[in-house]
Amino acid sequence: MEGFEVNEAIDVVDLSDVKEERSLTPPAKGVKMRIVKAAVQTSKDGDLKSLKLELRIVDGIPVTDQASGATEYTYKNKPLFPGFMDLVVWADTTVKERGESEWWKKKQHLVGLKQFCTALEIPLSGLHVNDEFIAGLIGRELAVDISHEEETVIDPTSGKREKTGTLRERLRSWKKVS
Repeated sequence: MEGFEVNEAIDVVDLSDVKEERSLTPPAKGVKMRIVKAAVQTSKDGDLKSLKLELRIVDGIPVTDQASGATEYTYKNKPLFPGFMDLVVWADTTVKERGESEWWKKKQHLVGLKQFCTALEIPLSGLHVNDEFIAGLIGRELAVDISHEEETVIDPTSGKREKTGTLRERLRSWKKVS
């Protein structure tokens, strides 16, 4: 029987003042993106499924320096990720909260997916999200608008959504690359 190694103790600095720095991509319209990873993700309850994508900015975003007035393209190859509800591919509409909502009944949860497929010229009828579909997304390019929105969480006591005060990037308005 082999023994075990004892690691040397490491004194870590006081973590109470450490803050996460987030570098948000600036809002922009028609940003050319490339799909580098794709999968289907399922909600915790198993009643929703959506596309999980990693997109990379292809050409960058024009940013103008305030002092010099010069514009340069930045954020090239920066990864961005759609939110869970942005590209829903399936929803169990028999779940009580959904069955009573006109938004779900009128299939508004599928609007982002329709825009996404239209942008990539994927036929809207007979759509099958399977391994072949997912593999076919890799390397494809499309344009998207980047905006900011405040993150929300569900308050465990009230069950209502509350804003956290933290901004996140939101990808919307999927379009064909021109």
